[in-house]
Amino acid sequence: MSDTPHPLAQDQNIDTIEAAALDAVRGGGDIVRVTLYGNRELAILVSPGVPITFEVADVPEETRDDGDLESPFEPYSVFDNDYLM
Repeated sequence: MSDTPHPLAQDQNIDTIEAAALDAVRGGGDIVRVTLYGNRELAILVSPGVPITFEVADVPEETRDDGDLESPFEPYSVFDNDYLM
């Protein structure tokens, strides 16, 4: 199990992601794709018996974090450095 945090892009809906993860588990496993902070995509293999945790926290607004996978960016603030992948 990885303890690496993967903060989501601001436009990602946690309820939709949780529902996709549950559907994947109920279907025996599948890939769930999310857009991360920094406009990067993460593909997650979700399968029965493998724990996934979701942490919800308020974070400062970031204008570059628009979910555009064609325009990734590198974090540059002290806050952002806590979320380097």
